[in-house]
Amino acid sequence: MSPKTGQRLRLLLMGITLIIFLFSGHYQTLIAQSAGNSDRPAVDPFYLKVFNEAKSAFQQGNYQQAFENFKIAAFGMLDEPDLLGQTYVYLAVAADQLGKDDQVEHYLQQISHFKLLRQITASSLPEEVKDRFKQICGSYKILISG
Repeated sequence: MSPKTGQRLRLLLMGITLIIFLFSGHYQTLIAQSAGNSDRPAVDPFYLKVFNEAKSAFQQGNYQQAFENFKIAAFGMLDEPDLLGQTYVYLAVAADQLGKDDQVEHYLQQISHFKLLRQITASSLPEEVKDRFKQICGSYKILISG
């Protein structure tokens, strides 16, 4: 092999290495983008705002407003089991306060369907809300599991 051929071969290998290096960085970026943006919040800020407004209304005893806002917030929590569980608990308790037995049953069934009991038990819900939720569960003939 002549010195010129060896030099060309080294330049070719360096070029290929550079292309692979540049492509691998771009490829990793594409993979990250297709997997979802990790710095994007898990829950849309709109739904978090509605959730916090609902909690405030609930704490003030405005169960109708809380109920309406928690229903909206629940839609945005579907991919966030911890917050979804809390939202459904608040919905069940607010519905109970409003005498909406069919809605209480509906949200108890949702909790069972999504297997959210473990998240609810470990949640940061106020103890009085958890206690009322336990009383409600005891009053309805729906098996809460999960």
